[in-house]
Amino acid sequence: MSGIVYEDIGGNPAVQDKDGLLITTDACLLAGSVRKNGKQRVCELGAGSGVVSAMILSSGKAACCVCVDFQKDLCELARKNAEPFQGRMSVVCSDVLDYRPDTVFDAVVCNPPYFKSGGKRSEKEKDALSRHESTATVFDFAACASRVLRDGGIAYFCFTPQRLAELIRACAENRLEPKTLTNVHPSKDHEACLVLLSAKKNAAPGMTVTRPLIIGEKRPE
Repeated sequence: MSGIVYEDIGGNPAVQDKDGLLITTDACLLAGSVRKNGKQRVCELGAGSGVVSAMILSSGKAACCVCVDFQKDLCELARKNAEPFQGRMSVVCSDVLDYRPDTVFDAVVCNPPYFKSGGKRSEKEKDALSRHESTATVFDFAACASRVLRDGGIAYFCFTPQRLAELIRACAENRLEPKTLTNVHPSKDHEACLVLLSAKKNAAPGMTVTRPLIIGEKRPE
């Protein structure tokens, strides 16, 4: 790891790898989309350095979070970021294809890779692994989310709108019924740059499309 930087999360210094993905709008939106329940257990899939879990815990939205990622050096950073939470945030180094915990969760948060493998890749290796489907597809992430959720548990996704149809299909194939969809726009005059989708395990059909969320910034290429 060539270097680290520090960013603030709820008054706690978050450790980040400067050669990987730093705290992004995506992470903030994903953490913000989670319904507050101070008793729930949350699993973050593809957690990287665990900043989404740290945000969730800092805002009192969960009792504990488990971060799952396959990159060992990012898991080390996630463990450092877990220290202020005194055992309420833990880290598992595992691919989502292999992750099979002994317990189930009330909620899952997930920011799946936006791009299919073989597309234009970032010059930073860790960045590329996080943004591209190098080892797991959106269908794999949905399958893992369903596997670790209790019946009635909720999966929260942040994804690219260009592949929303795939995400909805992946949820449907894994007994995750889409419940809310929010389109995120950089301004009222721009098309959506992100989508936030919540899906409930083994629920009845019926989805609400909320009012668009305008974040007031342009999405970087």
